[in-house]
Formats: sequence, structure tokens, C-alpha cells
Amino acid sequence: MDQLNGNIVERLINQLKGKSTGKDREFIRNWLNESEENKRLYDELNDIWNATAKEDQEVFNSFEALKKVKLRFGQNSVQPDLKTEYKRPSPRMFYNLLKIAAVFILAFITGVLYNSMVSQKDVTTESAMTEIAAPIGSKSQITLPDGTKVWLNAGSILRYDSPFNQKDRNVRLEGEAFFDVTRKDGKLFIVETQGITVRVLGTAFNVKAYPNEGSIETTLVHGSLIIEQHSEGNEVNETVLEPNQRAIFIKKEGNLYLSEVENKSLKPENNKKIESIKEKIILSKQVDTEVFTAWKDNRLIFRNEIFESLAIKLERWYNVKIEIKDDEIKKYHFNGTIENETIQDVMGIIQYTLPISYSIEHNVITIQKNVKKINLNSNAYEKPLKPKTKPEDVLTSPGRDF
Repeated sequence: MDQLNGNIVERLINQLKGKSTGKDREFIRNWLNESEENKRLYDELNDIWNATAKEDQEVFNSFEALKKVKLRFGQNSVQPDLKTEYKRPSPRMFYNLLKIAAVFILAFITGVLYNSMVSQKDVTTESAMTEIAAPIGSKSQITLPDGTKVWLNAGSILRYDSPFNQKDRNVRLEGEAFFDVTRKDGKLFIVETQGITVRVLGTAFNVKAYPNEGSIETTLVHGSLIIEQHSEGNEVNETVLEPNQRAIFIKKEGNLYLSEVENKSLKPENNKKIESIKEKIILSKQVDTEVFTAWKDNRLIFRNEIFESLAIKLERWYNVKIEIKDDEIKKYHFNGTIENETIQDVMGIIQYTLPISYSIEHNVITIQKNVKKINLNSNAYEKPLKPKTKPEDVLTSPGRDF
């Protein structure tokens, strides 16, 4: 339908007039074979032409001709004042009028079909988009048409166009995903996020790109990848990652949670330094990739992670809302592993090692500080009943080790 232009209209008129050339006829045959819609259009036009061009017709009624077209294409609104009757003209004048009417009818059909084509194309484009989501409180694992395996963390969405794996392998990610990419010779696998684009061939890596967070994290397990960052002025900056490296892209907006493990000089309260690195990439030399990828195996590993950041992850994993009543609690640092625990178990572990108390009501967890201690000199806070699982490490609070 993209080819329904003036050239086709002219050839169709020549065909109906019986003046088409061999090239015209071949062109029209090919055009008719392109779609059933083209064949239907030609049949409709041929019927209208024949109905209005009979030599014994006493009256040529342009209103009726236009009405036929509108009714056949589902448009019932026809203005009566368009009706104009002509007594049968001379053969030459009749033929000229017939040509003019045919051109106007074809133009009208072209407009109707073009609008239909655009509307249909929008629907097709929308329906051709495949979307996989992992709701809050759940995770998903899928295999893409090219064989690539993808794990989606809680609160994540992956989108890609269909057909996939023909011209390209592009996906768009909101949230966190681990990719185990199948190598296809000469065909890149591309992950697009809100701030960066990741290009790979065959490799395994993790991307964390939640829209409301102030950073996008990419961790490479094996293989190689390139991170593209589009800066102002359409400049493209590339960063190459090697195995066991991690890159953090600092976005312009969003909540930024930087652990001292990443950069000891970049503390949340140091706003000037944070502003200076926005829209830039921080590259770690070597990291323990398991810390950032164990979530796909139903484990959460924390290394010197501030409690405010930990709470965000727990909210996604367990589909709860965590309200922290004391800002000092947000700054506590947590080391530990959570595996197959309920949220009640997790809160018991945290209370076992942190000076906090909590309550759970309707999926809302309220946490506040509890400074009561067994012994002021014992370096230990009062402990409740032991939970089923201990944290593998101890916790540290600001200025104090346990």
C-alpha cells in the first residue's frame, strides 16, 4: 500500500480506458499480487467505472458515484448538496467528465486507504512489540528467539520488536536483568536503557537500570562488552569492559546510593563531588561478580551496603513498603546473604544485628531505632530471639564495628 501514488493512479486509468501498455499491464499485475487489498481496490474501481460509463446511460450522477465509493469504504456521511445532475452530454464531453470523475474517485479512495494504512501500521507496530515483565515480588526467566537467556529481577520490564533476530537483536530494559547472550556471527546484541547502550556479541553480564534510581550499573561476568553513552552534542563516548569489571553510569536525576566500596570520596552528603560526576561513568577494576548477579539464583548478597539501599531491594523482592523513621538507621552498613528467607526471617536477622525495632502491618514495615543495650561495654546491642538464619557477617554502624 505504500506504492499507491500518482504513478499507479495513472496506470489504473489507462487500464480502465483500454490504453495501457505492456509495461503498464505487467506493473498492475505485480501491484495486484502484492495484497488482497489492492485486488479489492481494483475491483471496486472497475465496478464504479463500468456503472458510470455505460453508453446508454441517460444521466451521469457524480453524487451517486461518490456515494458508492463512500458506502463501500464504510463512510456513510455524504453531503446531499454535492448532488449535481447533468443531461447526457455529447460523447466527447461525457468522456472528459468521466475521466475527471474517475480521477476524483481514485483520489478519494487513495486518501481513505492511506489513512487506513497508517492506522493499521500503528496497530501492527504496537502489536509487534513483545513485552516481558517481572512484577514486584517476583522474578522471571525467558529465552529469546536467538537462544539468549534472560533473567529479570523484580520490578523489571524487557521489550523487543518482532520479528527478533532477523536484522538486529535489540532489547530495551527498565529494571535489572542478567543476560547470557548466544553468539551470532556478525550480529550484535544491544541493550538500550534510559542513559546508556550496551553492545555485545556473545557474553554474560548484568545490567541494573531502574528508572527511579540515580545510576545504571553494568557488571561483566565473561566475554566483552562496550558501553555507549550519548552526551550533549550527539557525541558518543565508549567504555570497554573486561571480565570481572563493573561500570556505574551516574544519571542526571534519580536517587543515588553509592557504597564506600565504589568510591570512598563519593558519600551521599558530598553533593559537590556527586554533581561533578553526573552523566559520567565510574569504572571498577575488579569485583566479585557474584555479589551483583546472585539474585538470579534467589540469593541477595550485601557487601558494605547502606541500609537505605538494602531497604529498596527488600521492597522489590518481597512486595512490601519499608518506612524508616530514623535517618541514622539509613546510614547503617550491612554485610550478609539472604537466601530463601521470608520477609519475617529477614527482619529477624536485621533486628538480631542492628539496634532497631520493627512492626509489620498490611505489607508495610515500620522500622525505628532501639538503643536499649545489654551492657554498655559489651559492644553488642540487646538481641531478640534468634532467627532461623544468621547473617554470614556482622554489621557495622557509623563509627562503630561489631
